[in-house]
Amino acid sequence: MKHIYILLFTISSLAQNQPIKIEINSITDIDSLSFRKYTIIYSISNLTNNKISFFLSPDNVLAGSGGSMRTDVSATLYQENEELPMNTILSSTTKKDEFLTDFKNLKDGKEKDSIIKKYLKEVMNFDIEEEMKKSKEDENYFIKKSSERLLNSIMNLQPYESKQYSTIFYWDKKRYYKINEMEYYINEKSNCSIELYIVLLKEEFKERLIDSDYTKIINTPNFIKGWFNSNKNEINFKE
Repeated sequence: MKHIYILLFTISSLAQNQPIKIEINSITDIDSLSFRKYTIIYSISNLTNNKISFFLSPDNVLAGSGGSMRTDVSATLYQENEELPMNTILSSTTKKDEFLTDFKNLKDGKEKDSIIKKYLKEVMNFDIEEEMKKSKEDENYFIKKSSERLLNSIMNLQPYESKQYSTIFYWDKKRYYKINEMEYYINEKSNCSIELYIVLLKEEFKERLIDSDYTKIINTPNFIKGWFNSNKNEINFKE
């Protein structure tokens, strides 16, 4: 029994001493003929009396990307207590379905490659041909670009500072989804919610930083890491 009390006290202390908090403030929606548009307002707060720093791109919210060594805010969609495939049900752009439809209708490999390149450039803002060209000119191009990208993603919060952000998702109003052998149905009478979380990494990015940048990060005071979850907030899938 003594060990149980110690464990509970340790967990409680860790929860109380978290340096950062992410919170969903609101989720609103607007209907159109083809889509329902959701606006998620969320905030990230420093709970300490010290300036803190960390790798995070706070404006970018992706579905379930927490294990992918990215700096984005991650999101999980629930129906009651069941996790749903958010990256299939919700999209950050209405263009996604247009590209997927074009892609499925093509049989030729070259045409599919063209659609993929177009999707990467117009939706993901990534020009693969330009990137490959630069990498041929400089063999260290990718590590330099990676290091630069990570340094640009460093977020700083002053003591007890809080910053607010917003992100938009679209739902095409479909209720049935099938992914391989898994089937999902969104029941309009069910309670659905979204939870945000951030996975702050530090030493794990060593291979993606040039040596001088990695040393700079390691020597930065209060450069934090950890996994932090938000509250769950209801999202409207009702008719």
